[in-house]
Amino acid sequence: MRSHDCRSVLIILSLFLASFAASAQNSPLMLRSSNQLNQSSQRPGAEAAPVAAPSSAPLTGNSMGRLPDALIEGMVLDAAQKAKLEAAHEARRKMWNVNRNARQAEYAELTKELATDKFDPREVIAFRKKTRLKIDAGFDEVQASWLTFWDALNAPQRKILIGYMRDQHAVQGKASAAASAERSAARAKQQAALDRAEARAAASADADSAAASSTPK
Repeated sequence: MRSHDCRSVLIILSLFLASFAASAQNSPLMLRSSNQLNQSSQRPGAEAAPVAAPSSAPLTGNSMGRLPDALIEGMVLDAAQKAKLEAAHEARRKMWNVNRNARQAEYAELTKELATDKFDPREVIAFRKKTRLKIDAGFDEVQASWLTFWDALNAPQRKILIGYMRDQHAVQGKASAAASAERSAARAKQQAALDRAEARAAASADADSAAASSTPK
């Protein structure tokens, strides 16, 4: 894998880990078996593959988006790699806290601006711009920390991580499609109810008109 491709993969990973996609937390994911990893590592010059025991249990991150323990165990990280992973997790946790505080401050600022008749939307827009800059800076830090972790992994470890990301990506895609279908069905149901109501109103109006025209004057 080229260096540019590797970094693109980690950017995708950091995007995934920074999100709150609940659908991705419930996917039935499995580590690649040790046999598969050993086969891939038996080529000349290949690095020793970590042993990832097969499991029927789903691999899920916790509510804060940390990588699953089973995934981390399967990658067989050394002490230095674990330290880099924890640094990446901490950078993401810090980013979420900063983002939450920034959003709360933004809401408080808008509340203050709306409390008077001298409201100026330019003040709110300027404050939101500062909030975005703060959030973007935190996200850049998270990406950098995950790239540092990625650079410390060997090829078999990256293969395990990419497999996990690929599975999560597929689950998110299915969840997004299901949510879209659900929204479409809800809109169709609502439109059908409106059509029925309009049809009943039109029928009632026609009946009233017919009754009025048939009534002797």
